[in-house]
Amino acid sequence: MQHSFNLHDLSLTVQISGRMTHADHKSFREILGRVNETNPRRVVFDLAKVEFLGMLLIVRDACVQENRTIVLKNVTGQVEKLTKIAKLSKYFEIE
Repeated sequence: MQHSFNLHDLSLTVQISGRMTHADHKSFREILGRVNETNPRRVVFDLAKVEFLGMLLIVRDACVQENRTIVLKNVTGQVEKLTKIAKLSKYFEIE
């Protein structure tokens, strides 16, 4: 998994590509660190280039504790099918 950040106003966008698996635990810790460091009101995960969701709920749990809104953006293909089957719209805003 690869990731990059874009902070604009009170919103932090995390662009992610590849597969999100348990092996990416260190990357998720970096993402959580950046979220805590920048203290955004809104965190947007741009999933346009993601092939597999795995650890996203861990990030969500940490952000919800801090009253942050979590958005999944550009959900397509297999990831879109998974979000519908798993009813992830209960846990995330989906754009």
